[in-house]
Amino acid sequence: MSNHSASFFEHLLSNTKNRLHYTSISEWHQNFLKITEQIPSTLEQAALGGRFSTNMSFAFSAGYQSAIQCLFKPDTRTLASLCITEKEGNHPRNIKSILAERKQSWQLNGSKSFITGANDAAQLYIAVTEPPVFEAHTKEHAIETRPNIKMLSVPANLSGIKVEPMPPLPFVPDISHGTATFEHVNIQAAQILAGDGYTQYVKPFRTHEDIHVLAAILGFRIGEALNANWSQNSIEAHLMLLSSLLSLNTDNFNNPTTHLVFSGCRTQFNALVQQTDEEFKQNNPEGFRDWKIDKALLDIASKAHKVRTQRAWENFFN
Repeated sequence: MSNHSASFFEHLLSNTKNRLHYTSISEWHQNFLKITEQIPSTLEQAALGGRFSTNMSFAFSAGYQSAIQCLFKPDTRTLASLCITEKEGNHPRNIKSILAERKQSWQLNGSKSFITGANDAAQLYIAVTEPPVFEAHTKEHAIETRPNIKMLSVPANLSGIKVEPMPPLPFVPDISHGTATFEHVNIQAAQILAGDGYTQYVKPFRTHEDIHVLAAILGFRIGEALNANWSQNSIEAHLMLLSSLLSLNTDNFNNPTTHLVFSGCRTQFNALVQQTDEEFKQNNPEGFRDWKIDKALLDIASKAHKVRTQRAWENFFN
């Protein structure tokens, strides 16, 4: 184990800091920034954020914010949300929010139907489509090419952006969700991220989020285990699995082997939960009730995860 990794795990196991209760995500985020300011790895940031969270809402937020930090690499770490899903879904053909050029600038119009953390975000990453491009194949017919998706990075309080809260989900209730409308929002060239928005941001974010959130949840369970005096064997098993997850190269999450290793980590995590949940229940019945409800969020991406894993195996055997 490197000196850096040893230092991280010492920080993770430290009893000099307590898990705190927060009244809002923004209050949690200020503490999250404080405890991770010296941690360069976004996976370690996620795990440490989960470690000092008292519930799954804040642990998930640690993973979500760290995933955004990993993929977009902003200069300043602020609460941010990814805005992709529209009424018909999140496939490129379903993204109808339009970015149209207006002389020396651009204008955004459209809407998003489901945004995680929408009501608390200071920065929005918005997937948009440029006006369709048509290729003339004959004089009589023109065929539309694949939608050109771009990604924007804009302040949430930009004029013309209106975020509306949605009712809380039945799990992780401290995480806000909302919708957004964009009406004649002026966009500057510097706010349009380079490259194809779908292949460089929308598609890989799913993997970034899954891996960072699992790191955060492992951190959360380690914090719970330390706080409630679980057995040393249980704590060690969580540490070992977290160590495996942290070994993944965050610069190459698109590699098929990443999906296979992560799939193995998920399988081991599910087995570990079954092995140690009885300790959780006995030592913190109220916290365990919340865990049983909130862990439903882990099932949301399970179908997409299975598809990515199967494609990764096919990459080796076809």
